[in-house]
Amino acid sequence: MRDQAEQLREIVSKLQKGNKGKDRGYARVITITSGKGGVGKTSFTTNLAVSLGKMGYRVVIIDGDFGLANVDLMLGINSRFGFRELMSGRLELDQVMTEGPYGIKFISGGSGIKELVNLGTDQLNAFLSSIEELNKMADVILIDTGAGATDNIVKMILAAHEVVLIVTPEPTAITDAYALTKIISSARPDMQLQIIINKAESVGEARGVIEKFTRASERFLGIKVKELGFILEDAHVSRSIKEQVPYVLGYPKCKASKQMELIARRLSDKDDLTNNRGMTSYIRRFISLFKLKDGHESMPSNTDEVG
Repeated sequence: MRDQAEQLREIVSKLQKGNKGKDRGYARVITITSGKGGVGKTSFTTNLAVSLGKMGYRVVIIDGDFGLANVDLMLGINSRFGFRELMSGRLELDQVMTEGPYGIKFISGGSGIKELVNLGTDQLNAFLSSIEELNKMADVILIDTGAGATDNIVKMILAAHEVVLIVTPEPTAITDAYALTKIISSARPDMQLQIIINKAESVGEARGVIEKFTRASERFLGIKVKELGFILEDAHVSRSIKEQVPYVLGYPKCKASKQMELIARRLSDKDDLTNNRGMTSYIRRFISLFKLKDGHESMPSNTDEVG
């Protein structure tokens, strides 16, 4: 009974935090990214969304991968429309959103996102007016970017105030993640950057990578990367991807699900709304970055600090 009472108090607490954000009129926007592909970023995003949904948060996922948008595949849902239809004015916001488990919602972004810069003033204002509605219907908006440090992806990251970086223990994944962090620290030293170690073989390996990465980032780049958690290698993860069911739903008692639940709790505990100004503000910053001549520096080649 005590455990159930504690769970109820926790749910009420989380809902109160969500309501506090609503009083301010904006949602918490979190960009989830990685230095390279194949690190489990999209799987992490969908399972985090469901975990937050189970806690009582209203969550919207925006698939911002310009090339291979596949959040819908992870959720096992079919999404016919997305940002392009919303920008053109053909459809309303609720018509381009697809609902998933625990009330989480999904919008396909894809190449439609980078077309924002080509909108005329009237079209842009109409689009921003539609996007403003997200601040009323969501407590948390998760933007799943593509992988790597291409121009478009970096601008999607720099437009955010809060970023979760997914890294695996593989040397190339660590090096690429550090290179991306170097770009972020150069352009946005105030960025709230948090790290997740995915597919680690042991707790010791995960903590070792986190310690090495965070220490090097602070010493050489002057940016404080916060530890958000880790997910150990778990066969249930790849199985759930094949089944198109998030593992926190298909295998709620597996190792990865319990670690994801802990990560969701930590993320909600760090719910600092000081710099979050919702989706409308994010879109405006994203567009302004595209209008700059040089959005960011090129990918640094010297990553010996974490070698």
